[in-house]
Amino acid sequence: MNNLIKYLLAGLLFVMISCNPDNKTDTDDVTIDQKGTVVFNFPIQSINVPASGIHRIDLSLAKSTYDLYRGDFLLSANVSDNVKTYSFNMDPGDYYYQAGVTCTCLGDTCLWDSFPGGRFGVKWTMGQITVTKGETLIKDITFNK
Repeated sequence: MNNLIKYLLAGLLFVMISCNPDNKTDTDDVTIDQKGTVVFNFPIQSINVPASGIHRIDLSLAKSTYDLYRGDFLLSANVSDNVKTYSFNMDPGDYYYQAGVTCTCLGDTCLWDSFPGGRFGVKWTMGQITVTKGETLIKDITFNK
């Protein structure tokens, strides 16, 4: 059991230190004037848990909610605890996004902030956005308490 916890923590640490400093996506090579931009503000929100115990784990976009459910994403950000804003250049249209955070605090601390299952529990949020040609949409990501 102790080895399993060590491997899980090592994997989580690896995910947390991975980064994408340029925040580039596959759509950066296409001309910007035919696309719209969506900027996600992805703050760490915490009431009863130290902010250092909450970690971003996912920010993905899909064409439909069904595609989100299946994991068939158009784009996924390489999220990091050090980056609060993520920007994507996309074709005009309607899209769906999902975002997730996890809690790594010890004891019952994660339960105090409504993380399902406590430690390593994940909170998810999703929503719809509409990208318009030549415009920038700013979307703030929030999680239910």
